[in-house]
Amino acid sequence: IDRGKGMMNALAATPIDIVIWGNHEADIDHRTVCKHVKGFPGTWINTNMQSHEAMEHQVPYKIIDISSPDGSNVRRVGLVAVLSDDPKLYSHFKPPGAFGGASIEDPWDTLRIYKKILEKDEGCDVVLPLQHLYVPDDRKTCRNFDFPCILSGHDHHRVDQ
Repeated sequence: IDRGKGMMNALAATPIDIVIWGNHEADIDHRTVCKHVKGFPGTWINTNMQSHEAMEHQVPYKIIDISSPDGSNVRRVGLVAVLSDDPKLYSHFKPPGAFGGASIEDPWDTLRIYKKILEKDEGCDVVLPLQHLYVPDDRKTCRNFDFPCILSGHDHHRVDQ
């Protein structure tokens, strides 16, 4: 109804610091979505769609340093975010296509690349993927990687696994 304005206002008014892409952002006019990206006061992580027009207002990953209460332990946590590249999700969009024609890279190739960057180059103790994928895709991530957990959402029903 309001092209996402109310949702973005709600996100800005809550203690939500990080957002990622979902397929329904493609349902809104691309110029409007780019305005939302630019106006979001937190961090918009976009790891596998970096050709997006508003990428300069997004990051491919985020590192959070978490300290124990007494400060004696610090752990570096790397966050990456992948969006489904399932062509069926986007086949109904007219040219230039979903997300203004941005290319969505394979989630698992992207996870493999950024897991290495975050662990080896950035010294992260752990990498956590934020995923907008289907449950079978989440299972594939579990089979192919040693992430301690996956934070995911896409299916429109409750899943506790």
